[in-house]
Amino acid sequence: MSNGSGTYLLIAFVIGFWGIWSASREPNSLMEGLGITIIGIVAKSIMQWSGVPDFNNVMLASWGILWVCTVVILELVGRYSVSMGVNLTISVGGAVAWFFLAQYIFGPEGVKMVQGWVG
Repeated sequence: MSNGSGTYLLIAFVIGFWGIWSASREPNSLMEGLGITIIGIVAKSIMQWSGVPDFNNVMLASWGILWVCTVVILELVGRYSVSMGVNLTISVGGAVAWFFLAQYIFGPEGVKMVQGWVG
């Protein structure tokens, strides 16, 4: 795993675990998603030994996209979790989707796409 894949895998695990844990309660998806995103920024910075992140427009937009993905996953868990099987499916599927989205967003094609959006 290179280019931060270990960090993305760690945060995807956190999202999946958080989704499973949130089944019996009403999650505050906006704030919990923001907390998970901040943890992701810190974890990526520490795990890649890159120091303080460079908060430019492309990086902020990339993490914003991942924050929206996290919020959607937590909203789906909060709204449609009627059984443990459904909750596991939503949480694991969402974590896998988040992982692949993070790899794409921070990869060369994703960076180029986000640069086209923010200029």
